[in-house]
Amino acid sequence: MERERFRADYDPPALGAAWGKASTGAIPHPLACHVLDTAAVAKLVFPVLLGPTMRTELLDGFAVLPDPLGWIALLCGLHDLGKFSPAFQALRASLAKELLGTSAVDDVDWLDAVRVRTRTDTPHGVITELHMQQLLLSWGAERLTAARISAAVGGHHGYFAESKRVQQARGTINDHGGAKWASWRQTMVEALAHLVALPLPSAAQWQQVRLSHQAAVSLAALTSVSDWIASDNTNFPYAGAGVDLSQYTKTRAAAARAAMDRLGWQPWSPPADTSFTALFGPELPRPVQLVVQQWSTSLTEPALLIVEAPTGEGKTKAALQFAASMVRQRGLAGMFVALPTRATSNQILDVVTRLLDGLGDSTTVGLVHSSANDYLAARAAEQRETAAPGDVSVDDPADGDVKAREWFTRKKNLLIGLGVGTVDQPMKAVIRSGHVFVRLAGLSNKVVVIDEMHAYDTYMSTLLDRLLMWLGRMGVPVVVLSATLPSRRRTELVAAWQAGAQGCGCTERDAVGSAAAYPRATLALPSRPAQQVPVAACALNSGRRVQLSRVDDSDVVRWVLNRVRDGGCVAVIHNLVSRVASTCAALRSEIARLPTDEQPELIAITGRMSTKERHCVETELHGRFGPEGVRPHRAIVVGTQVLEQSLDLDFDAMVSDLAPIDALIQRVGRVHRHSRTGRGTLTLAITGVADTSDGPVFPPYLSTVYQPWVLLRTWAVLRDRQVLVCPDDVQGLVDDVYGPDEAVSCPAGWQDAWDRAATRMDAALAHERHRAGMMFIPMPASMQHPRELTVRPRNPSQTRLSSGRSR
Repeated sequence: MERERFRADYDPPALGAAWGKASTGAIPHPLACHVLDTAAVAKLVFPVLLGPTMRTELLDGFAVLPDPLGWIALLCGLHDLGKFSPAFQALRASLAKELLGTSAVDDVDWLDAVRVRTRTDTPHGVITELHMQQLLLSWGAERLTAARISAAVGGHHGYFAESKRVQQARGTINDHGGAKWASWRQTMVEALAHLVALPLPSAAQWQQVRLSHQAAVSLAALTSVSDWIASDNTNFPYAGAGVDLSQYTKTRAAAARAAMDRLGWQPWSPPADTSFTALFGPELPRPVQLVVQQWSTSLTEPALLIVEAPTGEGKTKAALQFAASMVRQRGLAGMFVALPTRATSNQILDVVTRLLDGLGDSTTVGLVHSSANDYLAARAAEQRETAAPGDVSVDDPADGDVKAREWFTRKKNLLIGLGVGTVDQPMKAVIRSGHVFVRLAGLSNKVVVIDEMHAYDTYMSTLLDRLLMWLGRMGVPVVVLSATLPSRRRTELVAAWQAGAQGCGCTERDAVGSAAAYPRATLALPSRPAQQVPVAACALNSGRRVQLSRVDDSDVVRWVLNRVRDGGCVAVIHNLVSRVASTCAALRSEIARLPTDEQPELIAITGRMSTKERHCVETELHGRFGPEGVRPHRAIVVGTQVLEQSLDLDFDAMVSDLAPIDALIQRVGRVHRHSRTGRGTLTLAITGVADTSDGPVFPPYLSTVYQPWVLLRTWAVLRDRQVLVCPDDVQGLVDDVYGPDEAVSCPAGWQDAWDRAATRMDAALAHERHRAGMMFIPMPASMQHPRELTVRPRNPSQTRLSSGRSR
């Protein structure tokens, strides 16, 4: 097919005549000015937004051109080229006719007349894609390259147009203006290239430009974010008609720097010495921290690090030390720490803040989850601080991009250097949705830490595997932390990340070799087999003999009160909020009958509390049962799984509802957590299960939280045990429960319940994988066009299927 040529026999309007932005006032902002603003911003955003792998791949695509970054920046600026069309200019018809002159009057008047109440014209982003593709082809670019570049810059409103939509736009001559307006747009592009010291586009070697799909994703993200910043009229005030564009161009670099400074968007710079002692002071590193530190000092490429160790081994600090080293060595912008709950996010925010305070580092750490503002407000009030969130001013509503910039304002902590939040935030980067490519790019220049990997169900795990593929493809170092992982799950995580790094599918990857003893650390590099090493547990976690006992539901209150009669602090963990309420009511009734001086304190905590109330309770618990807490003489804490995952607390004994084996191991880590000296037997009493001749019976509605199949297998391996030795028994038990069917024998009399649970489990796993498959973006190795990232968009907030848990 012949490449379309543009006629040059139309007298073009002045270079700055087309308006790009216009508020209700009389002063417009010329489209040419916004192009120059955005291009200047793009040069500064480029090294902060995009990671080294993505930057290199994007630059390599344009390497045959003089000043590749200059061309990339100009292309970002040309995202609104479609505004130089009758469809867009007619939105302010009187202004357009005044500025463009008589040549445009008839075209603008016609569209102004037919537009009544609803806009039926072609969106300017589609016209941008259509015309950029034609321009690139006329310069000699290959068709595939032209398609990827034009889609990237045309999709700046968050969605890539379907090919049929772009083809349909060719026929809407009244909207895009035909050959006349095309020639004007071409003239403007050539003039702007000259202003930014680039050669005539048609004279460059465009036929040799090659752009991968992933590089197109980077270009799309760079375009959108640069546009949002350049649309802040606080730093880029409307220039008005008749501006001297030559002089205007000379001031853009300074204006762009001022805009970035105002945002506070700077990479995090760790200290030159990122050793454990340099970061955390003279405390003696624990064994897992020493292993991680040794690896971090010798790496020269991205890596996936998996640390499996009991509670209290210092996994979080090991991850932060590894992240700081990777940021320093690879020149990254920072890190994002992802956790399963808002409570754990709040807790780790304090850990990271203390790290920075100890370094004398004033870098702001962003907290990103649904109730972050409430938590920060409560903390600020408690510390008598003033919370002053930043903002990005909103552009003219007629531009149609207000929602996008609001997204940027609310979620910019995903982009700037240091972020802490729920795991849902990075998971959104693999759900087909508007501006998903910005989320991907925002992670590409960071170390991503994913904590509590054992806490995620199959739906979330499937999304996380897809995320790991993309992180591997983008060269992102990743740290995965878990108290326990089934061997199969560890293999899946390594396979996903390495598949992305090598550009293949997971099925093409080899399984991880036989696991080293637990605790362990696993290191995977892009092109080498994963390395596993056993890690000694610290003295506090070595040889922990947990005495297992059984308590009927009706005896829980009596058991707990007996344990605290002579002093002590006991935790009760229930799987359902209703059981917490029931136990607390019974305890209050019995405690009221005791003499005043024998009454234990009673504290309840659940995930359904308001943010303010929960913050108050968490603060109290840390003050009483935390590492430096002042322990009460007698106390009972009753809560849900928030006690399992969220808080660094220490109790003398625990009663727990039966839960999956890994959850029980995590829970018992809250007993004798900070000290074992002189505290007697470490005890875990299990309740919430009643044995019958037909198999165990669990509380009503528990199946909405945990799969009966996992509970049955857990109870089958624990019911006759009297002692659990940690960490020695951990891996075997976890692999039995989550391993092949034959790993755990069905006890006599359980067969019907066993078979029903297995069938339900298979159906649930298939359902969760299917639901995740309906949500996520394609594997990087199989993506054919960037539009696959946003086709049939989904709600990015659907990162969790339910409160259930399975593997």
